[in-house]
Amino acid sequence: MTDTDLYALYALDGSGKGERLQPAENGASRPGTSALWCKLNREYQGLADSLSKITDSDEVMVEALTAEDPRPRCVAHGGGALVILRGINLNPGSDPEDMVSVRIWVDAGRVFTVQGRKLVAIDDLIHMLDQGTGPKTPGDFIVMLADGLTDYMQTTIEEIDEALDTLEDEQDGGEIATLRSRIAQLHRRVVTLRRFIAPQRDALGTLIREPFAWKSKAHERRLKEIVDRVMRLVEQLDEIHARAVIARESLAGFIAERLNRTMALLSIVASVFLPLTFITGLLGINVSGIPFADSDWAFAIVVGGLVVVGVFEVLLFRRFRLL
Repeated sequence: MTDTDLYALYALDGSGKGERLQPAENGASRPGTSALWCKLNREYQGLADSLSKITDSDEVMVEALTAEDPRPRCVAHGGGALVILRGINLNPGSDPEDMVSVRIWVDAGRVFTVQGRKLVAIDDLIHMLDQGTGPKTPGDFIVMLADGLTDYMQTTIEEIDEALDTLEDEQDGGEIATLRSRIAQLHRRVVTLRRFIAPQRDALGTLIREPFAWKSKAHERRLKEIVDRVMRLVEQLDEIHARAVIARESLAGFIAERLNRTMALLSIVASVFLPLTFITGLLGINVSGIPFADSDWAFAIVVGGLVVVGVFEVLLFRRFRLL
């Protein structure tokens, strides 16, 4: 891992563009700089010291910004805020529901982000800064990042919804073991996603309620829209969860019904052959006195009698609607 991966500093000029600076540069003293964005990797050696300076050596904040697996939340601290958000994991070979956390410290002139893994929404912001369409202020940064994270969540959840539609269509003719495995996997994905997306809604709600000086009314309106989208995603996850449970129960019911039909058929077959077996067993004992032992027609008579008994049993089962 290179130093570029561990530490990156960007100067926002207030027009949507951002310039990549060297770590030694003091971007705040550059003319035309409206805010600084410091992008840090959790493995950066100077991480704890840097975070202690910006949070006034608040150990609780530093610990939250460097935590191993934090849940989304928002905590006001002085004029700044600690914001922890989660994004869909789109890294190669990873499961999307293994969501990547991004820890953010934001105040009037600075944004610090800390992440342990690549996050596409962060890379999108860098690309937007290069194109001149990126965030102009720290408030813009939070809003645009939250919006990008929500976009990727929505895409992933819609894919899960479509996968469940396919599973429901395949229930009648698909292989049961495969269907059960796919439903269980989809169910786990939904539960994992909801575990982080629901708290994210609350974290953004706290960000709206707190009266931060770097947050405008326009930011609040956009955040409310994002919160509404996240809320709908949570509701969609709840719906998918309920449908997955129904699909699993329906599949279990189908399996039980098929097993019951099989057992009933076996019971009927056993019932038909039980008296026939008794008769053949009785006639097959090796003792004297067996009827027709010396008759040439004995075998045909016994076979005919067994056929008559069998037909009678079948008719009797049909009469009582057991067949």
